[in-house]
Amino acid sequence: MRIPLFPLQTVLFPGATLSLHIFEPRYREMVGRCLEHEEPFGVCLILEGEEVGGPAIPHRVGTEAAIIASQRYPDGRYDIVVEGRRRFEVLRVDQARPYLRAEVRFLEEPEGPDDPGLAEAVVRLFEGVLESLELSGVAVIDEAWKELDARTLGYKIAAVLPVEDDVRQEILEIPDATGRLRRVAEALMRVRRVGAEAGGAS
Repeated sequence: MRIPLFPLQTVLFPGATLSLHIFEPRYREMVGRCLEHEEPFGVCLILEGEEVGGPAIPHRVGTEAAIIASQRYPDGRYDIVVEGRRRFEVLRVDQARPYLRAEVRFLEEPEGPDDPGLAEAVVRLFEGVLESLELSGVAVIDEAWKELDARTLGYKIAAVLPVEDDVRQEILEIPDATGRLRRVAEALMRVRRVGAEAGGAS
């Protein structure tokens, strides 16, 4: 399948939402086409290059983004909100248009090896950093997150983790839900450790 690509300095996870202000002509054209045809585009973390102006090389794994809200201004700019849907792998990039398009393969979402107690342990770890996340202004998902399956839980927590984009990308690329949840647990432990060290130093 061929979809437009929007390389960004951020990672979009399946199920997460992202607000974007579209002002560059190439991306105004892209968003206009997507809205006209009710089609999604792909969000990829930038591997090399810049978000604005010049060309950008995307990471090979990204997330399909569906436009769920939009506002167009008289000068052609847009404000849009997108929701992450399926992960994909970029197979081939097409540069024939002002914006990138790519042949992509949508990725499966296997559960992975059974790991009893993993989801519960991740929930406990997340509860340990929840207060500091909320104090820092991060909007955290409601209490229903405690009942989520391993796949959705991993993505939901990864979307609000205060970690570097390369860690987020690493989590996105993990092929199965169990492996992803284990990596989220490692990241949570690091966040908690850093927070404890910062508290001890104050």
